[in-house]
Amino acid sequence: MSVTYYQLAILGNVRALENLAHLLDKGGEYARANKIEEAALLDARLFPDMFPFARQVRMVCDMSRLAVAWLTGKEAPKYADDEKSFAELKTRIANSIAWLKTFAEADFADSATREVRLPWNPDKAYRGEVFLLQHAVPNIYFHLSTAYNLLRHNGVLIGKADYLGKVG
Repeated sequence: MSVTYYQLAILGNVRALENLAHLLDKGGEYARANKIEEAALLDARLFPDMFPFARQVRMVCDMSRLAVAWLTGKEAPKYADDEKSFAELKTRIANSIAWLKTFAEADFADSATREVRLPWNPDKAYRGEVFLLQHAVPNIYFHLSTAYNLLRHNGVLIGKADYLGKVG
């Protein structure tokens, strides 16, 4: 049996978002236990020209929703980029998951051949297959990995099992 667009774009993204929520739980626990202001972790960067932790979380949520919207021709909900706590970021994740769970496999019927044009590069069209496999999925996991690394770099006691979540 081959993997479907629904499995990659919905089940895969929901799993990534659930694992990200778990990482936020660990980050919040660490901040409370060590009397660290959440803002210190939310604003953390690995290098000055990189997005801070909170933006990495937003990017995972946004790309998960936008990828599905662009592959199905639906309108993705937009959220204000104003979260200032782990709890607010977790709400963004929960809202993204809830929206993703409204889709069925049938919504992806023409996703492989659907033309996707990215707003920041409207002159370039991608087939859905190329967009999903070469842009969306790598982007989601890039920002998820960066969020993980920012927490880890700042002392949050997380490991590969936290990143991967429950397997199976």
